Amino acid sequence: MGRSGGGGFGGGFGGGGFSGGFSGGGRSSGGFSGGSHDGSGGRSGGPHGGSHGGFGGFGGFFGHGPIIINAPRTSYHGGSGGSGGAGGPGSPDQPPYSNKPDGNGPQKPPRKSGGLGTAFAIIAVVAFVLFAYGLLGGSAGCSSSDVAASTVEREALPAGSVVETPYYTDQDGDWISNSSTLERGMRQFYMDTGVQPYLYILPNGTTTSTSELSDAAERLYGELFEDEAHFLLVFCDNGNGGYNCGYTIGSQAKTIMDAEALDIFADYLDRYYNDYSLSEDEIFAKTYEDTAARIMSVTPSPVVPVAVCVTVLAVAVIIAMVLKRRREAKERERIRQQEILSTPLEMFGDTEVEELAKKYESDQKDSKD
Repeated sequence: MGRSGGGGFGGGFGGGGFSGGFSGGGRSSGGFSGGSHDGSGGRSGGPHGGSHGGFGGFGGFFGHGPIIINAPRTSYHGGSGGSGGAGGPGSPDQPPYSNKPDGNGPQKPPRKSGGLGTAFAIIAVVAFVLFAYGLLGGSAGCSSSDVAASTVEREALPAGSVVETPYYTDQDGDWISNSSTLERGMRQFYMDTGVQPYLYILPNGTTTSTSELSDAAERLYGELFEDEAHFLLVFCDNGNGGYNCGYTIGSQAKTIMDAEALDIFADYLDRYYNDYSLSEDEIFAKTYEDTAARIMSVTPSPVVPVAVCVTVLAVAVIIAMVLKRRREAKERERIRQQEILSTPLEMFGDTEVEELAKKYESDQKDSKD
């Protein structure tokens, strides 16, 4: 059945809605919800709209192995933009320009220096830095302002902590169509953290109770694993554009998958569930991969790069002002020389004429250099 679709975007939980939580020693279990929960459905036009009906509990589901049905999905991408128009012709009444020093005819305005252009180039570089930081700073993937920050330094579990198992069970039968895509992201999580994830997907609409899903995760953990280094997620789409999850984390895996790490995981899952450019396999693959990248490093504070960018912008403004003043001074000097050159020679003495001629020749030589 896959992701359920609804009649438009509803209010998302942003990965919130946790229940249960952490206690002292031993395993930790709990639950959370995501997607839309206002009854209008979380996403419009979902390719797997609708839901299974009449499940009413867990009976009979946990005894089955994974069922994988290759059901292709269609991804929709934005179209291409249009092209801009060409510039219009010049005005037929525009007088021809003249660069003659005798002052006959309108003078062609001087070419402007690149002062402002340089400033804009600097600003463009700063904007690019900010954009790149938004993409890469403290996380993988796209801008992460809606994902909780990682503030804890975590060390991966030592080798040998996990008795490696398969990675998922698709009881719904229509969620995972490309197991290699899913397992690639889950293995990356395992390699980065030392914790092996396991995804257990129930048929859509089986239950909307996070407490039931949490209880199911606790039971399944003992049935599926022989160690305390697994992170088990039991996932169930509610059939109306949202989902509910239960989880159990082994006592050893809790050193990595603490409450903050779970917040990050839930934020990524909510983000990618609501992104229909992704297949169902990619939803989970990216969630696990990006979560691992984020929780295994401390998210850098934006204060330092923002301060640097503000400083660069201030320098760019100062440079632009200095260059603008220089350009204005040169323009004033050009106008003054033009006025002198336009004055009849009879108004000057021989000595003044010679000095003006020398100055003109010197200016012309400097402009060529």
